[in-house]
Amino acid sequence: MPLHERAGGIGRLERAGTAAAAVAENILAVALILAVFLNFANVVGRYMFATTIRGGDEVEIYILIWTAFLGAVVVSWRRQHLRMDVLIRACPRRLRRIAAVAELVVTLAVSVFVASQSVAYVMLIFRIDARSDIAGIPTWIAHVAVTVGFVLMAAIAALRGSALLFGVGGEADAQDAAPPTPVEQPRS
Repeated sequence: MPLHERAGGIGRLERAGTAAAAVAENILAVALILAVFLNFANVVGRYMFATTIRGGDEVEIYILIWTAFLGAVVVSWRRQHLRMDVLIRACPRRLRRIAAVAELVVTLAVSVFVASQSVAYVMLIFRIDARSDIAGIPTWIAHVAVTVGFVLMAAIAALRGSALLFGVGGEADAQDAAPPTPVEQPRS
């Protein structure tokens, strides 16, 4: 397949990923609001009526766990994760590209490792039917958030790495792999 056709496929994938990230961000915002509301309702119930929503704290924790790991996926997609790149931005293009490839390789390796360990743990707690103490919610529901988050982050790293290594999806400049600094404007 010619390079320009592959680049078009990556462009469509980028647009779809960006749209999915926006939808996920809205869902995560609603989930966070729900968790805060649940917490508030429990505080009011506890101190004003001497009662709480049974299992409300556990549900809130599950929501926050999913919010954290899916939020990490959104941040990874948008290239907004924390990084120390002051020095690397001053380096020549070739060195920036090498650093970007190294960053993506490490991200991919760590994400695959964490996801594989998470799968093993999720399978174990699913098999023994572990449940939360009060609400009785299966604990694998919270733990699979780690798996989903790191599998998606590994996929993002693989996509970004292939685009960077093979020049698919635009200019294969390591600068493109880095997020814009606050004073920079995103490239069109």
